[in-house]
Amino acid sequence: MWYNILPFIIDVVNKAGGQVTNCQVRRFEFEGAHNVMCPDLSHVAHMPGDKKVFWSSYYRGTSDACFIHMVYDQIPERTGMGHGRHSEYWPRIENLKHAAGFLSLSRATTDDMCELHKMCDRKYVATSDNRVSAVFWPRPKDAVDAFQKAQGITKPYFLAVGQRFGYKNYGILWEGIGRLRQEIRDKYMIVLVGNPPASNENSHNMQVLSLQGVDEEHLALLYSGAAAFVYPSKMEGFGMPPVEAAACGTNLILGPFHRDRMPQVFEDLAVYVTTADEMKRAMSDIFEGKRIDSKELIERASRWGSDPKHAWNEVAKDYLEYMIHGPFRKGPSGGKLCGGIAQSPLDCRFVTTDTGLKLAPATYPFVT
Repeated sequence: MWYNILPFIIDVVNKAGGQVTNCQVRRFEFEGAHNVMCPDLSHVAHMPGDKKVFWSSYYRGTSDACFIHMVYDQIPERTGMGHGRHSEYWPRIENLKHAAGFLSLSRATTDDMCELHKMCDRKYVATSDNRVSAVFWPRPKDAVDAFQKAQGITKPYFLAVGQRFGYKNYGILWEGIGRLRQEIRDKYMIVLVGNPPASNENSHNMQVLSLQGVDEEHLALLYSGAAAFVYPSKMEGFGMPPVEAAACGTNLILGPFHRDRMPQVFEDLAVYVTTADEMKRAMSDIFEGKRIDSKELIERASRWGSDPKHAWNEVAKDYLEYMIHGPFRKGPSGGKLCGGIAQSPLDCRFVTTDTGLKLAPATYPFVT
């Protein structure tokens, strides 16, 4: 997600008289930024600028600048996946204690910070939901048909995208397929973007096609042609694939995460399932023609990216204004150097445009 957000931040910060330094561990350069290699964070203290804000996208922090921690998801903590002092996730968890504030990619992630880490004061958290790429929009039927023919998709299909870890809850898909009437299994196929079915994923003789290496342009074609997109996940950070599918007008069969943790995203514009019987009913309803109007799905998805004023530039605005204005936690070591970037709370405010960000009218740029 950073490669989506940073270009907007770099552009508007440069125009406002500031500078963005991309402190790299592995070479990943951003145009317009000051790109430097940082094998460790001792370099931060010697970088130019009296007022520095350092934000870490995952593992590390520093007391040599105002330290803001980017928080993705709490799946390792929720699942026990690689969790503990000797896991790769431990530095991230430790850094939470030292940060002056936080950037969160979803309301669910912010809720988890409170429940799991007792960080419940939301004024120290800038929460801005993830966005989807503008590449996701309904593709014309002739392009969809041509792509399906090239890939060997010969029937209407239910689509699943991504890794199928245990918490993704795809077990109820395979079990639900086993409970479908034979005529439904004969009429439809399953298209997986990702690995072929594992030994414990029984398709009950329903045709399955697995595709790897699908880029976003071709994924939009797959979404556009699907009878429904199936994503029964129990936990996510935000869960972007359903919004991608909705932006293409595709009906959604979703799991308890979107129903219980992020209900504001789709509300009643999706079918929610938690059991194999509910999955069977949802797939049977598609067979019987019970569908959500694609125009409603496309309009809803526009709030999370396909409208250019509500895309990653809006996330950049939310995060950047928090990093400038706070408020910040003063107790942790990462909060000692926060504040003083803007002359007043009205300065360094931004508005989204169709192409990015700009300084809001009647505001002043950064203190230099």
